[in-house]
Amino acid sequence: MISNTVIMFFIVGALSGLVVAGAIVWARDLRLKMRWWKWLLAALWYVLLNFFVLLDFTMIGEGEVSAGWKMLFFQLLLMIILGVGLGRILLAGREKVSPSD
Repeated sequence: MISNTVIMFFIVGALSGLVVAGAIVWARDLRLKMRWWKWLLAALWYVLLNFFVLLDFTMIGEGEVSAGWKMLFFQLLLMIILGVGLGRILLAGREKVSPSD
């Protein structure tokens, strides 16, 4: 039996595939020097983001509305801080672009 949860995880998985494909193009367009550990950090950030969103909305759906929203806002703040740090790491090794490009 296909439930709403199965459909939701199918959609999240399909969108994650698009995110991975977009990340590769994005890194090339910005001329980032992406090493394996930078890809790993970006993947961990994305997995953590998905985990937090699914966890929070599961709590809201289970009737723990107040706790779900509090966790969502706290985790949003945490993910913004981690995202800024990750962005600084990724952009630190960026190739310089000549004016003719």
